[in-house]
Amino acid sequence: MLYLRRIPYIPLAAVLLVLAILCGGCGRSGDAQAGPAVLGAEERAEAAALLDAQLGLLKDEINDTEYERCLAFMETLYPLRRDRLEQDRYEKSAEERRMVERLNQLYERYTAKYLGDGGTWGYGNPSQRVLAEYRVSGDGSIRADGWSQIRETGGWTEEDYLDLWDQMLSILPDGAWRDFSRFIVFTDGEDETLAYVTQADSAGERWEIAVDPADAEDSDWFIETVLHEYTHYLTLNAGQADYTSRQTGSTYNEEGMVTYADSYLNAFYQAFWADYLDDRLANMDSYNFFLRHEDDFVTDYASTDPAEDIAESFTYFVLQDRQRGDAVWERKLNFFYDYRELVDFRSEVRARLGLE
Repeated sequence: MLYLRRIPYIPLAAVLLVLAILCGGCGRSGDAQAGPAVLGAEERAEAAALLDAQLGLLKDEINDTEYERCLAFMETLYPLRRDRLEQDRYEKSAEERRMVERLNQLYERYTAKYLGDGGTWGYGNPSQRVLAEYRVSGDGSIRADGWSQIRETGGWTEEDYLDLWDQMLSILPDGAWRDFSRFIVFTDGEDETLAYVTQADSAGERWEIAVDPADAEDSDWFIETVLHEYTHYLTLNAGQADYTSRQTGSTYNEEGMVTYADSYLNAFYQAFWADYLDDRLANMDSYNFFLRHEDDFVTDYASTDPAEDIAESFTYFVLQDRQRGDAVWERKLNFFYDYRELVDFRSEVRARLGLE
C-alpha cells in the first residue's frame, strides 16, 4: 500500500458530464414517494440528514425539485446501507452500489450547474528512477545497501542525499524513525511526487520512506511533506490497523486494511467522513467532491480520502496555532488535542522548528 504526497497543481480542463437520470417528486417537504423502500418518519429524517451531509454546499443551491430527486434515491439507498452496517458487512450489494452511483451522478450534475465543474484531478504517473537506497538503523543512522548503486546525477551528489536524511532527523523527535528500515532517494522530475511512504512488511510493522531531491528545495514544503508522510505511518502502522482481507463495516477500511476501533484514523473517519465516504469512492477522479465540501478540508488534497485528510490535518495541527473557529476543517485540526501523545509530539516538533 503506497501513500504519497504530490506537488499542488491546478485541475485540468472541465469534463462535460452528460447524464440521463429520471425520477420524480416536488417540494422539499419530503412528501414525494421514496421509491420501493417504505420508511417511517424517523428513518426518513435520517435519510434526509445523510443526503444533506453528502450534498454539502449544494444543499443551499439546488431547487426543491432537484432536492427531491436526490431524496428519492437516498430513501432507497438508506435501508440498504443501514442493513449492511448493522451486519458489519464491508461489501455493498449490487443495488446499493447502483444507488450510490446514481446519487453521485446527480451530485456531479448539480455541482457543475451551481458550483462549477472542477473536472478531474489529472494526476499522471511519470516513471521513477531510484538514485540511492539506504538501510536505516535503530539509532537513526543510515548506510548504503551493499548491492545498490548510488547515482550522482542532475547535479545531486551523495552528500545531498545524506543531507535530506539529516533534515528529516532534525524535524521529528528522537526515535521517530525507529520503525523505518529503508530510506530511498528517487526522482520522477520536478513538480511531481515529492515523497511517499510504504510498508516494508505485510503487517505494517516496518516502513520505508522515499524522497525526490528535485522537489525538496522549498524548505517549508519539505517540512510539510515530511510531516504528512510520517502521519501515514503514525495512523497506519501495526498498532493502528490490521492488514487483512477480512473487511468489516464498523470501522474505516481500505482494500486489505482495517483500522482498529480505537485507532486515530477510525476516530477521525467516524467524526468527519462516515456520512459521505461512499460518495467520494463512487468517483475518485472527480474534483467536484472537493467543490461540494470545500469548507471541510484544510487543503484540496485532503479531500482525496480519510487517510490523506488525516495526514494533511495533522500536518497543519503541528504547524499552526490552535483553531478558534467551528468550521469542519478547524475541528479536524483540533481533533488531535484529545490525544496527549500527539500534543507532546506537536510540541517537540514545533520546538525543533523554532515555532514555540
